[in-house]
Amino acid sequence: MMASVSHHRIPMAAALGLICSSITLAVAVGAMGGPSALHSLHHETITVGKAPAKKVEYFWMAPRGKGPWPAIVFIHGYQGGDSTPGGKAFVDYGVLDSTAARGYVGISISQPGFGHSDGPPDFMGPATVGAAEAVIRHFRAESFVRGDRIGLEGVSRGATVASLVAARDSTIRAMVLISGAYDFATPLDSSTAAGRLNIARRDYVRSDIAAETDGTVAALEARSALLQVSHIRTAALILNGERDDRTDPDQARRLAEGIRKNGAFARALIYPELGHAIPYEMREREVEPFFQAQLK
Repeated sequence: MMASVSHHRIPMAAALGLICSSITLAVAVGAMGGPSALHSLHHETITVGKAPAKKVEYFWMAPRGKGPWPAIVFIHGYQGGDSTPGGKAFVDYGVLDSTAARGYVGISISQPGFGHSDGPPDFMGPATVGAAEAVIRHFRAESFVRGDRIGLEGVSRGATVASLVAARDSTIRAMVLISGAYDFATPLDSSTAAGRLNIARRDYVRSDIAAETDGTVAALEARSALLQVSHIRTAALILNGERDDRTDPDQARRLAEGIRKNGAFARALIYPELGHAIPYEMREREVEPFFQAQLK
């Protein structure tokens, strides 16, 4: 399980759940009121899929004023235990409130199988990506959102999902990827120290792969953004710890390089002294200026 990265000083991780990738939307709450109603916290669901339809939970908050505003969609990482907060973690830790205060519509998704979203999870698979796309599509159609200025911020598994969304949707304006994995399919060389380390990293999530996928090469390739990087045109800030015990910082470097080859801005920032968790204060010094430049 890729997990345990903090946001706003509190460890937050989460995994992704699954819903059918065919997209039929139904907003679960009524129409909004004026600007003050937009600024309040909203807790809503949409349904995705046909038979049976799956429910996806999300939370959002807009700035004060009239808009339209750019938007940032937050995608959590792995969440263990009997009860998982899903996207509510970003609410509880003040992320959506601070995002709205900075002039963005803040949106957080409960990945299916987490929070109150229907499951099961599928280890960042195509159906999970389709769930995120459904929420993005819904907000892109709202008059108070600038549909051409939507950004993603994903943590751990959420970073992987964000990268896969960008591979399918070149209109995503910017993304911040924090401690993600971007290649599950490429064979690793056990004859080198680096290869053995990466085998150990992949072993860390092997049980999740077995539980949430069919384990085929095709399934692993579908979850590997590095194999789809030629399609990514989204500006990216990619953060990783050099000592991460479950993701390979070299994958972050290669993903940034591949995006730059497509003519988009991309920067991989590797923290030599850090592991999987990157403290909020440290990373926010990079994240906020990046979103300011790309979304405003």
